[in-house]
Amino acid sequence: MNEQIRQSNEGINLLKFIAIVLVIMAHEAFPGKIGLIVNGIAQMSVLVFFMVSGYYSYGANVSKLQKRALRILKLTLLANFIYFCWDIVVEVLFGRDVSAWFGENCSLKRVLVFLITNESSLRGHLWFLGGLLYSYLFFMFFVFYMEKRKSRVAEIIRKNQMMCLLIVSAILLVLNIAGGEILTLCGKNIQIPYIRNWLFMGIPFFCMAYCIHAHEEEIYRLLSLRLLWILMVVSVLLNVIEVWFMPQSCLYITTIFVNILTFLLALKAGKVRSSVLVWLGNLADKYGLWVYILQIIVIKNLRWFYVRYGVDDNIIVQYLSPFIVIVLSFVLSVIPVWIAGVIKRR
Repeated sequence: MNEQIRQSNEGINLLKFIAIVLVIMAHEAFPGKIGLIVNGIAQMSVLVFFMVSGYYSYGANVSKLQKRALRILKLTLLANFIYFCWDIVVEVLFGRDVSAWFGENCSLKRVLVFLITNESSLRGHLWFLGGLLYSYLFFMFFVFYMEKRKSRVAEIIRKNQMMCLLIVSAILLVLNIAGGEILTLCGKNIQIPYIRNWLFMGIPFFCMAYCIHAHEEEIYRLLSLRLLWILMVVSVLLNVIEVWFMPQSCLYITTIFVNILTFLLALKAGKVRSSVLVWLGNLADKYGLWVYILQIIVIKNLRWFYVRYGVDDNIIVQYLSPFIVIVLSFVLSVIPVWIAGVIKRR
């Protein structure tokens, strides 16, 4: 079982595709209540990528974590630079005051918020890259501490590694729900940037997937595929109910269970039988990160196009728009992936 899961990632790749589709549907939402429900369910999507990264960090040494962190750092800087240049061009084309834009978006306060909470002043969705970077840095420290320190505390952590990670995850998630969903329900929304960041979202799901990898054989001995599907269906239904009554949260209690069960199902599935689903999974594995980065450029241009030609209120356009964004985002992502391939070959 363990070797099969490690060698096959088709289920995980398919999960990546589903997650990236949900991300786009959250940013380019369907109209009405359907849009609210899809947006609520889609809160699981970004968390999937934290889990994938945490799962594949199991057994990695500091050197491997450094390489992954460096890659994410480069992507974080490049993605923010792309939107910086994009916004400057837009400001110039529309004849706006570039200096005013610069003062608002590049102030010391905005830079500090970005460094502390990962909330980019250029585009909000880029918080994920910073969150993933900080999750890797946390694990680099964790692994280094485990390997190098000789203190009694380090010894206790080494002997109870998974338990320590699960306790940290549970505490952070409780604080997330308290400061996010419950506080928002009481009329005070501080989710962005104080809750939706590396600390309260990134690290908990990163840690949980890390622990899943360590104990996957024991987990699958306890949970059959049929039981996983039953629990998954129940969790999704409860998630829809929770979203219906509380449509403004960045993380729901039921989302935690949906994420874990979805991830376990993807791992349990192993090989994907349908060639179409395998193709979609491979597409997400190759282009998904750039689709995530570039989707807002596609959305902004489409919305301008809709307004320009007076179809923004057309209900058919509103329902089709998320699917158009998905297709165009994948097409656009081919460019940076191709450029990266050319640079690598040289």
